[in-house]
Amino acid sequence: MAIIIKKGLEVNRSSYTPEEGELISTTDQKQLFLGDGSTAGGNQVSGSLGVFDAGGVIAVSTSTLPTGFLKCNGAAVNRTTYATLFAIVGTLYGVGNGSTTFNLPDLRGEFLRGWDDGRGVDSGRSIGSYQADLFKSHRHTKDTYGPQYSGAFTGVFGLNANTSGTNTGYTGGAETRPRNISMMYIIKY
Repeated sequence: MAIIIKKGLEVNRSSYTPEEGELISTTDQKQLFLGDGSTAGGNQVSGSLGVFDAGGVIAVSTSTLPTGFLKCNGAAVNRTTYATLFAIVGTLYGVGNGSTTFNLPDLRGEFLRGWDDGRGVDSGRSIGSYQADLFKSHRHTKDTYGPQYSGAFTGVFGLNANTSGTNTGYTGGAETRPRNISMMYIIKY
């Protein structure tokens, strides 16, 4: 069996439907597509992040959107145009207009957390659920010291801790966050 690789420009790729197992290489975009016998232009298999399945989310270090991906910005997108993605995520991140659109996850400015899946560290959560910021309950107190007298100024003189204490002042900014680097989250469609 021979391996068939057709070469051409990206602009012309969708006008050809490769047979099952046939490859198309775009010489201008440096991408590889595999034919299934029915998809015009084939299915992307490498180059420009083409190794990800629909619904896969990744962070990229560019503000330019790669081919085959959408920004994770909460946008409502068409259920028909992005049917493969809709079949995977459905209305998990929002119903869109309720009939022809659905929402993408909105990961702008968010940290991702692995799903607990029965481990017991963050139980009671489901895939795609939002969790507001939280700082574990705690307090800081400082002891105040005052004079301690014994007798009529003839006895022991010292300092004694006042057990009631006082709270420390506020410190910090408007949020709790770890050190971080900003990247753009994208989802494969």
